[in-house]
Amino acid sequence: MDSLVPRLIVVPTDFSAPASHAVRYASALGERFGAHLLVVYADTFAPPFDFTNSGVGVPTGEPESLIAMAREQLVLHAERNISARVPYDVTVIVGHPMESITEAARDSGANLVVMGTHGRSGIRRLLTGSVTEAVMRTSPVPVIAVNSSASENASVGRILCAVNFTPACSAALRQAGALADDDKAPILLVHGLEDQELQPSIQELIRLHEWAPPELAGRCQLKTAPRRGLAEEILDLALATAADLIVIDVSAERSPADSLRGSIAERVVQQSRCPVLTVNAHAAQAYLPAVHAREQLAAI
Repeated sequence: MDSLVPRLIVVPTDFSAPASHAVRYASALGERFGAHLLVVYADTFAPPFDFTNSGVGVPTGEPESLIAMAREQLVLHAERNISARVPYDVTVIVGHPMESITEAARDSGANLVVMGTHGRSGIRRLLTGSVTEAVMRTSPVPVIAVNSSASENASVGRILCAVNFTPACSAALRQAGALADDDKAPILLVHGLEDQELQPSIQELIRLHEWAPPELAGRCQLKTAPRRGLAEEILDLALATAADLIVIDVSAERSPADSLRGSIAERVVQQSRCPVLTVNAHAAQAYLPAVHAREQLAAI
């Protein structure tokens, strides 16, 4: 699991309160693991400008002066929200936020992204979109989304994983295991079933047990839940079990209903009171060969 421990964490910010909250969570995570933070502000610097969250008003001037102003604010933002015991760098990127964050994660060699979410839903979410949700679908590395109601304590004592047997879900669970406080942290595996099949079959339970990574299987408890309303079930279980981290994979495919209401992963991220670790299929493709190589070495 050592290779899955975060060493360089990309932390995007837009100077908002939710982003500041996520920076402080990333700082606590960095302090736990001795990780370096790369704090990123990305903007096209095309009108209309909006630095109002940083308290500097609406700036005017040439792009060069705006970039310099953004960097000054980013330095102050990092100083206010990152522990003096955590090393970090800051960078301002000229470009679309989603693409810039994804590129920063890839080009820097980071192995984790931590970012806040504004928790938008419904029409507001459809109109404004969500940079966090876009990054979750495109990031080359795992993403931890931190809702404003989540604790800034980066301790991970209890894990809840929504299981759908994809490689991305397996990768996310292994990553969560590496973030746990110790090798005894309990893991609750939750798998959605159709309403008429709520009583799991022996085959279903065997499948859940065999799916769990061998190094984590002894810590896993198994539970099935209705597929309809699965997001709400996951959130309720996370509260009931005092989960410190929810684990879920992210699909690149989105239906019209997902665009308005949000996918299961997106709804969980919007409403969760604890951080949510996500991995998409693209990130899993880069991640799984390394996992398989370690398993082969362990078997020798």
